[in-house]
Amino acid sequence: MDDALSFDVLAASLRQDTRDLAMFSEVLAKKLEEAVPTYVRVERQGGLFQKNPLVRRVLVTLDAWQYILENQRGRVSTSRAKTVRGVAIKTEPMDLNPWIDALSQELVAMASQESSARQSLERFLLEP
Repeated sequence: MDDALSFDVLAASLRQDTRDLAMFSEVLAKKLEEAVPTYVRVERQGGLFQKNPLVRRVLVTLDAWQYILENQRGRVSTSRAKTVRGVAIKTEPMDLNPWIDALSQELVAMASQESSARQSLERFLLEP
């Protein structure tokens, strides 16, 4: 795997905006929706007529793990769930930085097997 899509580069890119956690969840949701839309589901809060509904939850489902980020009024919690046939059998809370590392490792592993995912993640890393 070349340097353009290494674990360290991806993790650093995901970790880039963690000072403002409310903004972090918005940026992360947008980037993941664009990079790997088939693996990501973003739930937003707010009514039908709200101009910019805020991210409430980001779910990234990769193989046997589902990575979950929940945003509650600017307070972010992260976890991952072990899944079997789409059913969560074990959920473990994680601190943000280890969650980013684990998600990045999974995304890099997926990208090494799927060329379309690799191209999407490379675009993700190259965008400002």
